[in-house]
This record gives sequence, C-alpha cells and structure tokens, in this order.
Amino acid sequence: MDKDAFIMQLRQMIEIKEKISELLMNVNCCPDNSLLEALFHGMAIDAKKHSEIFKGLLDRAQGINQAIDEERKQAILSSVNKVLELEWNVKNQTRNVIDRVSDDKTKRVLTSILGDIQRHEVTLKDLQSFSEDMAEDQEKIIDKIWKYSIKFDDDENDED
Repeated sequence: MDKDAFIMQLRQMIEIKEKISELLMNVNCCPDNSLLEALFHGMAIDAKKHSEIFKGLLDRAQGINQAIDEERKQAILSSVNKVLELEWNVKNQTRNVIDRVSDDKTKRVLTSILGDIQRHEVTLKDLQSFSEDMAEDQEKIIDKIWKYSIKFDDDENDED
C-alpha cells in the first residue's frame, strides 16, 4: 500500500469509528439496566479508542510523532508495570468467578472481560517495547525515527 492510500484509508476509518462511537453513546436504551448501559457504553469507548489509535497511526505515517525523553520513558514503563500487576490480579479474580458462577449470561459477560484483560496484557507488553524503541538516544535519534517509521510501497520506488 502506498503512503497516500494508507493515509486516506486511515482518515476513512477514523470517521467511521467516530460515528460508531457517537451512535453507541446515544443508544441510551435502558437507563434502568446498568449492565446493558455499561455494555453499550463500553463498545462506544472501544470505538473511540480505535479512532484515536488510527489518528496516532496517521500522525506516525505523516512523521508527526516525536521520540520521548528518558524521564518520560521511565515513568511510562513504571506505570505499565503497575498496570500489568493489577491486570494480572483482576484476571485471576475474574477466572475464579467464572469457574464458580452458574448464570450463563454472567459467565458470557465475564468471559468477554477476561478476553479484554488478556488482550490488554499483550498490548501493555507491546507498549513497553514500543516505548523503549521510541525513547530518545541523542546519538541515534534519527536512525530510530527512520527504523520505526512506517514503510510504504512507494518508499521503495524512491530508492531507485
């Protein structure tokens, strides 16, 4: 995929995800049922999150993202480690409840949450690695920006 097509595709996906988020936030189907409200609201938040991630990829494709300094990197890594510990705890508690609860609807909701937690662990580990990669190193900052920038099909043509 060439860079312009990628950027155009991201812009379309951002627009769609923002619309999905807006629609789900406005469902307001069951104000007296906090579980249904939470499930719709959670989906809306996920759509908004996806939109923001697409925006981050768009910034990256356009070369807007900046490296982070060492102090910021350490703060990020410390926070991620704490979150990983907390997620591990909640994951174990959720598994315990799933094993002990008999209501199928409750099990389905909890199993969905467990899947989210497991995906969060993978994402958090990726964030650790990505934060390391995008940290400033005065001697190699240009190399890192090049190394971790998105490569496009049309970049290969520029080298000819």
